[in-house]
Formats: sequence, structure tokens, C-alpha cells
Amino acid sequence: MHATAARPLRLALIGAGGFGAYTTDLLERQPEIELAGVADIDAAAAERLGAKRGAPWWNDHRALLAECSCDAVAVVTTHATHRGIVVDAAAAGKHVFCEKTMAITVADCHDMLDAAAKHGVKLMVGHKRRFRPAFVELKRILDTGGLGRPLAVNVRGFFGRRISGFWRNRAECGGLLYWAGVHDVDTLRHLFGEAASVYAVLGPKLHPEVSDQEDAIAVTLTFRSGMVGSLQVSTYYPMAAYQTAFGFDVVCEHGGIAYDPHTLAITWQREGGQPRQTRLDHNAADGAYDKEWASFAAWVLRDEPPVLTGEDGLRCVEILQAAYLSAADGRRVDLPLARNERRPFEDL
Repeated sequence: MHATAARPLRLALIGAGGFGAYTTDLLERQPEIELAGVADIDAAAAERLGAKRGAPWWNDHRALLAECSCDAVAVVTTHATHRGIVVDAAAAGKHVFCEKTMAITVADCHDMLDAAAKHGVKLMVGHKRRFRPAFVELKRILDTGGLGRPLAVNVRGFFGRRISGFWRNRAECGGLLYWAGVHDVDTLRHLFGEAASVYAVLGPKLHPEVSDQEDAIAVTLTFRSGMVGSLQVSTYYPMAAYQTAFGFDVVCEHGGIAYDPHTLAITWQREGGQPRQTRLDHNAADGAYDKEWASFAAWVLRDEPPVLTGEDGLRCVEILQAAYLSAADGRRVDLPLARNERRPFEDL
């Protein structure tokens, strides 16, 4: 079934956990989206959320796809389940909004993209951070600030938060970067273009009681433009919260830019000039979520160009997977990865 602009987009939610429930709050703000159903393997969670939103519920996504009168589905489940659900949804003729991270391997991402193309449905992957105020302003300064060509970028991803839920398990999540680095990998792509190679190393594992993933990872990127970048992530840094981590430092041909998430200040300066600064009122996610959901509805209803696609999800996973492949092999990994690449996750 394909929606028309004469009525709202009827969207069903697959995944009724905490973020699934939050997603229904987001959908409530969208005038062109109507919640048509809810599914979760936890029947109690599906029933609870369905009752709260006045929507029918199922405890199996295949039953929802067969019985729900929906145009599209939102997939808000663990990373390892995305491939199967999205392929099933595409085969059922449903458009798909898949939350990040798209999948654990590029092989799964290509299966998802191929299924969408085969069945003529649209596939968007949710990477909303690029639309948050700080990164919109960073993009503006890079494009119009007269700083010239970017040479290098560093992202500081140290914060204090214990991993919980499915994020603790490598088989369900993929690794620390898939949780706490995925947003910034997509944002780096958005700001600086595609990556050409990835090199990564893992820190020592000191907290096996918390998760079976690494406790720290450092990633070096080379972009197709020739610029270089680095991203370090660890969740054992008590001086910052998640909201005050992931500051950016950018070196450019004629100056530099710094984003400090502690103070919500973006400072930039041309060589030989005076520093300039933007103070943000907030860097909240609400407007970013609204932008991607409104775009998904407009894409399905009126075929308007989308702000994100499945290709964005694939390219982000490619960098994440390459980082773990690099760490496992001890070498630089060139991109793109082969379509059928599953290393080093063959055992998952």
C-alpha cells in the first residue's frame, strides 16, 4: 500500500521499548503521520503502548505486516534485528524508517537497500544529530566563514555513563562505537564528506562486569578530500555527561573552529583575525527529530527529496565496521568495504 497526499501517512511502530515509546511522542507532533499499530516480541510492552496510543498491537512484526493497515513502519529495535525486519517490511510493500544504527555489517545494510529497491519502497535511516543546532551552525561556519579547506578534525567523546540494556551486548549492538560514536561518524560525513580509510585501536578492557565491549576506542579517519580526523570514545570519564561530550576541534586552511558542548559555544577565528563566537540557547534534539520525521512523511506522501536515506545509514555502518576490522587486524582499512563484508562480526 502506498500513501497519497490526500491523507496522513499511516505508520506502524516495530519496537515498543523505551525508545519506541518516545518515538510515539515524536510522532504525536507530526500532523502528516498517524500511528496505525505497534508490535514487539514482548507482548505486554506492545499491549501497553498500543493501549496508551489507542492503536492495535501485535507481538510479532510479521503479523503486523500482514494485518495492519499501514503505509510504512518505523523500526526501533536492537541493531542485530534490523536487517530481518526491514527486509520483511519491504517485501510487504511498506516504506521503512529505520533507527540508527542501520545494522551491524555492510552486508546486512546492502540486503536492506536491495530489498527496498526490489519492492519499490523508500528506506530512511534516522541520523538526527546532524540537524541539531550545534552542527547546523558548524556547517554554516564551514560553508560561509571564509576559513577555507578543512585540514583536520578531532572529536572528544569521553563521558561518564554506564552502558545498560541491549547496548551491553556486542552480539545485539556491535560495539561501543555503534552506541556512542554512531552519531558523530554520521556528522563527520555530513560536515566533511566521505571517508577513504579507517584505522582504529582498542584500549584495555578493565570493566568486564559492565559489558562485553571495549571500554575505550580511538579511530583515525582519512577523508576523500585528503583531510584527516580522529574520534575517541570512552564511557568512564566522570567530568562530562553524554550531553556535554563530543566536542569538535577543526583546523582549516585559514583558521579554525571549536565547539564546546559544556558551554554550548562555537568559536571560530581566521588566521590573523579576531575570534568570533556563537552562543547557543540549547542543543536539544526535538527540532532534529521533527525535521527527519517530517521529511520522511513528505518523501512518502509527495516524493519530496529526503534529508536522509538508506545510503547514509550504509556509509555510517561502513566506517563503524571498518574501525573494528582495523582493530582486529591491526592495519588501516580502505573504503568502501565489499558488499558482502561481515568481518570481524562473522560470529554474531
